[in-house]
Formats: sequence, structure tokens, C-alpha cells
Amino acid sequence: MHLRLRHTPWALLALSLACATPQQTTAPTAPAPAPAPETPRPPTFRLGTQVKPTGYTVALTVDPEKEAFEGVVEIALTLSESTRQVWLHGKGLTVKEATLTSGGQAQPARAVTEGDTFIGFLLDRPVGPGPATLRVAYQGLAPEKETVGLFRQKDGENWYALTQFQPDDARRAVPCFDEPGFKVPWQLTLRVPGSQRAFANAPVESEQTGPDGWKTVRFRTTPPLPSEVVAFAVGPFETVDAAPAGQKGTPVRIVVPKGRTAEATYAAQATPPLLGLLEDYFGIPYPYEKLDVLAIPRPVLFGAMENPGLVTFQMPLLLARPEHDTLSRQRSFALIQAHELAHQWFGNLVTLAWWDDTWLNESFADWLALKVTGQWQPSWRMDAERVRDRAHAMTVDRLVTTRRIHQPVESEGDILTAFDGAITYDKGNAVLAMFESWMGPERFRDGVRSHMRKHAHGNATAADFFQALSEASGTDLTAALSTFLDQPGVPLVTVGLQCAAGAPPKLTLSQRRFLPVGSQGAGTAEQTWQVPVCVRYGTGKQSARACTLLTQKTGELVLTGATSCPEWLVPNADARGYYQAKLEGDLLRKLTRGGARQLSPTERMGLLGDAEALMASNELPVDEALGVVTSLLPTDDRDLLTGALGMVGSLRHEFIPEALRPKYAAFVRHTFGDKARALGLQPRPGEDEDTRLLRPSVVRVVALLGEEPSLMAGSRELARKWLENRSALSPEMVGVVLQLAAVKGDAALHQRLLAEARKTQDPAERGKLFAALGAFRDPALARATTALMLSEDFSTLEVITGLANSMLLEESTRELFYTYVKEHFDALMARMPHEVGGHMPALGGFFCDATHRQDVEAFFKERAARYPGGSTILERSLESVDLCIAQRESLQPGLVRFLSRQ
Repeated sequence: MHLRLRHTPWALLALSLACATPQQTTAPTAPAPAPAPETPRPPTFRLGTQVKPTGYTVALTVDPEKEAFEGVVEIALTLSESTRQVWLHGKGLTVKEATLTSGGQAQPARAVTEGDTFIGFLLDRPVGPGPATLRVAYQGLAPEKETVGLFRQKDGENWYALTQFQPDDARRAVPCFDEPGFKVPWQLTLRVPGSQRAFANAPVESEQTGPDGWKTVRFRTTPPLPSEVVAFAVGPFETVDAAPAGQKGTPVRIVVPKGRTAEATYAAQATPPLLGLLEDYFGIPYPYEKLDVLAIPRPVLFGAMENPGLVTFQMPLLLARPEHDTLSRQRSFALIQAHELAHQWFGNLVTLAWWDDTWLNESFADWLALKVTGQWQPSWRMDAERVRDRAHAMTVDRLVTTRRIHQPVESEGDILTAFDGAITYDKGNAVLAMFESWMGPERFRDGVRSHMRKHAHGNATAADFFQALSEASGTDLTAALSTFLDQPGVPLVTVGLQCAAGAPPKLTLSQRRFLPVGSQGAGTAEQTWQVPVCVRYGTGKQSARACTLLTQKTGELVLTGATSCPEWLVPNADARGYYQAKLEGDLLRKLTRGGARQLSPTERMGLLGDAEALMASNELPVDEALGVVTSLLPTDDRDLLTGALGMVGSLRHEFIPEALRPKYAAFVRHTFGDKARALGLQPRPGEDEDTRLLRPSVVRVVALLGEEPSLMAGSRELARKWLENRSALSPEMVGVVLQLAAVKGDAALHQRLLAEARKTQDPAERGKLFAALGAFRDPALARATTALMLSEDFSTLEVITGLANSMLLEESTRELFYTYVKEHFDALMARMPHEVGGHMPALGGFFCDATHRQDVEAFFKERAARYPGGSTILERSLESVDLCIAQRESLQPGLVRFLSRQ
């Protein structure tokens, strides 16, 4: 133990006299002075490890109708050395009283704050090493505007209090060690109005109502949890029991706002089987005592959150009235629910040690969600969903401003950008799928199970996970994986075929970073990965597979199983590899001959994705890329047709000269019109699910891009009927039909849709109405729509989210939307959660000209810097504009050639 003693001159004199001979008479000593005040020494970003929590006991008094709440937290601590100050996280909290007890002695602790992140507790006397307990009584606020920390929402006449702590907002509700590495048990007690119900991670241990009418609900102590997944909710909730799930018969409930129990039917049906399949994969029973799945009444900035025992969802994702439910909503819920439930093991049972491994948490949950949802519903073809997610990742990952998956986290902004959807979720998911295919599913699963058993109820790193996979595979995968995790970008693998007499066929391989037109001057293609390359090849319907690990700029793959030169070659078997593929010579023509019937559905999707990417880099002329689309059509395959629609739709109107736009519309009608007219605007009896899911996509493209008059007219008629009778239109088609009706709609339709938006209490329906209001192209009506962002009738967050896609994607309304946001920026920010500010520069990324690029940069440069992650999003938006400008110039000649022949 090391103690620092401070002596005044008077004390030193007294000490010297006391040490003299006993016969000497000494003057009386002065009273010991109070210890000198401790100088605060706050952390800069991360908390230290000299003081660690070992458990929390939290008691909160929460009334959802009131913004202020009261709290008392007792934190059991262990100190590795002597100290006179304890630092932890706190944001927006007012400390009323604090006491630290150590060795049976209690002393007051003086609270000090540092910025808006840390609270320090300064002591008169040093404590430690050893155990101690810090008790803090405090006050905080549960704002209605925010959607993080402890916040409140009003649904109808009822108020609710809810939490969202991920990634670092537990500090808004409880003074705590708000980092994932501090993982300890929590015991929570809530004091709430007697008419309210309270929910938390653990089951209720006791519940008592006092003479004042307030209810005290004590919950059981949780297993060790990081602060980010601690959760609770208070309000007039109702519950719907689902079937007990899994090996332990875990109780499952859907928790809904008052009056919405009928909307929980599908969630209650889907949740138990998904939980059981996840238990089977991990080989470990569900780790917690109960599972409540709770609907958040009003819009928030996250889709769902994996709090153990209390998963939370945006209400439109979780609930739907049976008569208005859609297949797409149900499938989205199942995938998201599987993702959140996968986190109960990978994230909650085993927790990341620091936020730089957020990618592994989220990408693994995405990857496993696709797997178990596909096992539960094989007809949903989750492999196609995987290919779509991979394509989305590559669209962002091709940018020079993209980030790597495994990004160091050294600031609050880094924490938020670690939750990047395209890179953290989709790219990470695709990389895991590639290496699972490379290892083999059984060995990959064995590695996962080993990792979970070794680190259960603790923390682990990506390196720990890689070690488990390497041990299971018998090969060290760390180096290969790291090339995809520790550098940004997408590999472009070029494949050639050589056939020589007397020798087996051979593939020539080369790799470089894929860069679209407009990026080449800003980025370098001189980048290599260790790429698992698997190909499929054959003659006719006979096929074989071959794989290699491409570790250098160039390589070879000998097709030892081939007896003759292959007639066709798939450069990315099953579209499992995370790379864009380019075929040399006439290999692409041979592959697409006859409609590429020898390819699997996912391989055809991958082929379309490669053609679109190569078109964006001007390495495949536009007319040849569109030729790939037409070679694969007609088809009844929903996933392939959806991919073809997306590729044709990727050609922005800005790329097409005004005089040729009618020819472009005619091309869309010629390519997809027969399918759209056959599908129509309404389902027919006996249709399969694929047909019902396909109809909205085909109708939207042919009506808007193909300018099909019959679909536009039919939509106006059906919209009028739907406004009178909600059963007049199938739920899948409501959003599309309302938007198509609005495109040329008049003031009467605008007013009617607005009145319905004010009236409805269904957030999903309100979202469709806002999207329709954003589709009006009449300038006066579009201007009236933008004013809704500051209407007292609606949530600004809900309105701006609903309008953005429809208004920004359309040239004629983009400027109106953007100008309104600029003119009212401060007023809009005052009405929305603070973290939205970092995302606002993305609005400027829809433009395609130098004038707007300059304006976007000038307007947002200083404003983006005010918000975590804002500067990064501004950089990406500006690059998107640059790419659009460059691609317009590069692709227009080929597009003109193609359309001129139509």
C-alpha cells in the first residue's frame, strides 16, 4: 500500500517535539487540519481499471407523466489501489448525496462533473485497495423528445417511460461504469404509480402497493450484464402470452401498449420456434429466466434492441392488425426477431470487450438470423436475402470514404459510427458467410459453440472468436479474416480461362480494389486480400466446383476435375464470396447464353450485381450490362426479377438526356410491362406468397419509370376507394397505390391524405400516408408537404422519415425538401433527438451536380461537426455526389447508344 501524507509546517514542528526526550515539556499540539481538497483527475475517454464494479442495486421512482425521476444506486466496487476519487459515467444527472463505505467506515463523497460524460466522487480520506460500496442519491430527466437513455412517450392519452441504453446511454439514467467491459449483476427496484405496470430484464421478485397508491416492484438479480443491455419500461402495458419456448420452457410474452393485444398475434406465433432453433445452433439453452418482447409506442431511431429478457421493438415492426398485416412486415419481423434473439447468446451471454468489436456482435446476429429463419421457413429463400445484403454492403464499401469493419474506437463519434448498417451489419455478415462456406458449416458451428462455452457470462474479443474458429477448422484463419476486417473496400477479382491441349483447364486470377468511376483519382486500387475464391463450371447441366485462396495480386486455379474445356464458368459459386467478379473474353457471353439456366438463383443475382458494379466503374458498357438483364428475362423468379428491377432503376434520370427519356420509359415497359399488367394492382384468389410480394416492386417501377398510364389511373381509383373503405385494397399494395395516386394528385387528394394522417392511430398506416404526401409533384402541394415537418400535429422525426425517401428520390421535389431543411434547420433539430443531427448531411447525397455539392458542403460542414458521426456522413454524401457527376459523364454515351436502338 502506498499512502501519500501531507504535513503542514505546524504539524512537522509538533512531530519533532514529540520525538524529544520524555523529560522535555512540550507545547500543546494544534488540531489536525482538514485534508487538502483533492484535485479532480477525470478520464479523457475510457474509464480506468483501478476501480471496477462488481454489482449494482438500483432503486428508481418513475412516473411516466412527469419528466423528472429520482434514483438511488449502490455500486459494489473493488479497488486495486488506494485512491481518493472514483470516476464513472453520468450524463444529465444531478447528485443529491453520495457516500462511500470501505472497511466498515462511511464517508461523504463530493460529486464533480467533467463535460457531459463523467461524474467524479472525491473523498477526504483515501480508500482501498479492497472492496467498497458507493451509494448515490440523484435526480434525472426523462425527456419526451429523446429516444435514448430513459425517455417518455405519449400514445393517445397514455404515457410510457422506456429505456434505450445501447451503446452508451445508460449513463443518462444511472451513474454507472458505462462500458461493455464492465459486466456485472444488476438488481433493480422500480417505484411507480399504482395504475402502471413495470417490466425489466429479470422476472418480478415482489410487488407491493403502499398507502400512497404507489407500487414498488422489485426484480430478481440478473446474471452479469453490461450496462448497455440493462432495460426497463413503465406504463399501462398489456401482455399476450406466447407458447413456452426452448429446452427450459422459457415463458414468452409480447408486451404491448394499451389496447393493442390483437396486434401481437404473429409475433407470439413466430418467437418461440425461432428461440428453439437458436438453442439448437448454440448447443446452449436460452440463458435467461424469461423473454418479454415489448413494443415502443412512438417512432425511435432504432429498429429493435436485444436487452436480455426484455427485447424492445419499434411498434410497426412488432405489431400489426391482422386485417392490415402484410407478408413483407411478417418476414421483416421474423428476421429482426431472430437477430435480437441471436444476441441473447452472442452479445449478452458473451459480450464484446470494447466497442471496436461491435461489428462482430451485429454481423454475427445478422448472419445467424438468416440461417435460422431459413430453417424455420425454407420457402422464404433466405439465401437470396443474403445476396441482397451483400450487394448493399458493396455499394457503400466501394466508396473511398468507407470505413473498415474493425475500426478503432477512440471517441464518442467512433462508437456511433461502429453501428454503420452497410459495413458493420451487411459486410460483416457477408464476410462471415464467406468463411463459413470456406470452412464448412459444421466446423464453423463447432467453433462458435466452443467460443460460447469458453466465455459464457464474460467478455471476449474478435481475436478470441477467430482462435475458436481456427481451432475448429484446423487452419489459422486470422490472417485471411484480417484482410477483410482491417482494410476497407471491395476486391475486384478478374477471372480468365485457359485451355491447352494435353493439360487440364486453368483459371487465371487477379485482384485489385474495386473503384467506381469518379473514385480512381481519390483512391488506390493497389490493395490485396486473402480471398476465398470458389467457382462453378461445367458443360451443359453437368457441373463441378473448385476453390482456392487468392493471396497475391495474381494467382491460378487448375480445374483438375475437368475433362474438357468448360462451356460456362460461374466466378463466384453461390455468390458466397465477398468480391465483385469480372469475366475476361467471351466468358460472360457464354454464361448468359440461354438465360444462364445452369446458374442457381443466387448465382444469377450475383451475376446481376457484378454487371451493375462493372457498369458503375465503366468496365462493362451500359448496353452490355443491360443486355445481362434482358438475357435473364422473362422469369418468374421473384428474387431475380427484383434484382433486375433494381439494376434498371439504378440508372438515375440525371444520366438520361431529356430527349431520350421517353425511350427509357418505353424500354422499362417493354422489359417489365407484361409482368406488371399480368400482376395488376390487386391480388387474385389462390396466389402464392412470391406473387404477392413481387407485385408492389414491379408495379412501382413500371408505373413510375415506365410511365404506364393504366397503372397510374388504376391507382388513383383504388386510392379513392381505400380512403372510404380500408378493405378495398390489399395491405401489400396500400403504400404503392397511395404514392402512385399522389404523383399527379390534386389538392383535394392531398387534403384527404393529410386528414387521414391526423386521424389514424396506426403508426404503420401513418408512415404510408406520409410517403404518399411526399410523392405529390405539384410544386404548391409539395411545398405544403414540407411544412408538415414543423406541424404541431405530428412528430417531426416521424414526418421527416416518412417524406425523405419519396421527396429526395424525385428530381422535382428534391430541391424543395432540401431547401426547407436548410431554412428551418435549427427549428427541426430542436424538435428531434440530438443524435439525428449527425445523419442530416445524408440529405445532400442525393444531388448530382457541382453547384449543389458546393452548397451541401458549405451548409453542413460546421453543422455536421456539432454531432457525433456527422462529419463522416458528410464526407460520404459529398463523395456520392462526386460519383454521380462522374458516372453521368462516363455512362451517358453507352446509355445513349442503347436507348437509341430501342
